Amino acid sequence: MKIIDKIKKFIKPEPKFLYEVIGQENGVYELVRNFYTIMENDPKAKECLHVHELTEDQKIPDLVKKKLFMFLCGWFGGPNLFVEEYGHPRMRARHLHVKISKVEKDQWLYCMNKAMNMHSIKIKTRDRYRFEGSFKALASRIQNIP
Repeated sequence: MKIIDKIKKFIKPEPKFLYEVIGQENGVYELVRNFYTIMENDPKAKECLHVHELTEDQKIPDLVKKKLFMFLCGWFGGPNLFVEEYGHPRMRARHLHVKISKVEKDQWLYCMNKAMNMHSIKIKTRDRYRFEGSFKALASRIQNIP
């Protein structure tokens, strides 16, 4: 056995997919739970919150939370739960019925950034950049007015 092969046995491979980095299904669930808790309670996310149809107690409906969870699982490289249940995400088209400006986009990113900071898994800096780039691309795609 070559020396490099012996060394590789002791080195834990880095996760390739963000789904693995975040802690798979449980990690995505935690992220989404924290994300919506922030959005529902932080005054800095008020406009973003009010883009949603809210329940009587001014909360985001559980189905909306479930859909984001399902979408992010696939978006991060895990199982395509959203696609299996609802078809292609067509995220921009699915959000055209509401006005999403730079304000709402920035507030969405603010909530996601705070949710990442709260996450129980410490995300390495280079992976954090991967998440942030992914979130910025998604948020920019959904923004539909300047």
